[in-house]
Amino acid sequence: MGQYAYDPYGSNSDTQRLAEESEEMTAHLKDKVKALKSLTIDIGTEVRSQNKMLNNMDDDFHKSGNFLERSMKRLGIISKGSHNYHLLILFAFCFVVFLLLWVALKFR
Repeated sequence: MGQYAYDPYGSNSDTQRLAEESEEMTAHLKDKVKALKSLTIDIGTEVRSQNKMLNNMDDDFHKSGNFLERSMKRLGIISKGSHNYHLLILFAFCFVVFLLLWVALKFR
């Protein structure tokens, strides 16, 4: 009865071939899924490190912004006290620059 046993799939049937191909494809897909999981974990790690770096940059920016804001307030306070004096210096500087330009163009 051993050699005449009934094999519903046969030794070379299409169903057996499809089952083998399915198993091979499953093995390949498992490898690809493992690779994708590894890649996803690497991407997550990289995103976390980028976020930490951006947070540090934001902190540095806010610190420098406060310094800049304080400096601008001080300059505003200084300029309010002697506004006319600064205008006089500005006009004198412009006059000297125009005078030098006139002399340079006149005696060229």
